[in-house]
Amino acid sequence: MKPNPPRIYPRIKHVSFLDTVQGGNREAQTPVAHPLAGDAGLLVTYAIDEPAQPVPLTQEHMDELGLNAQKLHELAMENLIRKTGPKLGAQDLVMYQALVAGDGFEASTLLLPGLWETLAEGFEGELLAVVPSRNTVYFMDGGAKRQLAGQQLTARTMLDLMCATAADIKVQAREHGLSDKVMAFTPDGWQIRGSFEDHASALGGSSPHAITHGQNLSK
Repeated sequence: MKPNPPRIYPRIKHVSFLDTVQGGNREAQTPVAHPLAGDAGLLVTYAIDEPAQPVPLTQEHMDELGLNAQKLHELAMENLIRKTGPKLGAQDLVMYQALVAGDGFEASTLLLPGLWETLAEGFEGELLAVVPSRNTVYFMDGGAKRQLAGQQLTARTMLDLMCATAADIKVQAREHGLSDKVMAFTPDGWQIRGSFEDHASALGGSSPHAITHGQNLSK
């Protein structure tokens, strides 16, 4: 039986994913995947949402469904928006914020530029984000300053804490951990600004992000 196209969703995976999934000897049986944000060590993949567990979508599946790469991505994004739209939001963790999507789709929301444009509205610097696991995405204003208990906190202090927390989560996630990079959301997409261990330079080039007001949160 052919899989039902409406059950296809995008999933962000670590690059090691392709080493752990055996696709046989034929390229058609290898999961469809392409890099996200340069050397972030992340892949955009697609999965068929089967009852038991998601099944990686392969070129063979695409051929069966009559989908090309563009149609596949458009379908997966429509499904992602439909599934997470009512739940999408941000939780204020004082020093930084956590993206909320539900169903383990937090990392997949990196593919929704309209969402991040909206979240970056009013930021004084670049929106900086970390994605240590599939259900954890933290972000902050690279130009932020905040008063806490009578003391002024700098963006460096907040970034230090965000990266330290993300590093712990990545370790706890073990084989399901994702990236140790600090990424910035820019008009050209996600760009690498540093890593959990070396993120001082992430604040060096921070500048207000060009925002298009009135964007739908999830497009």
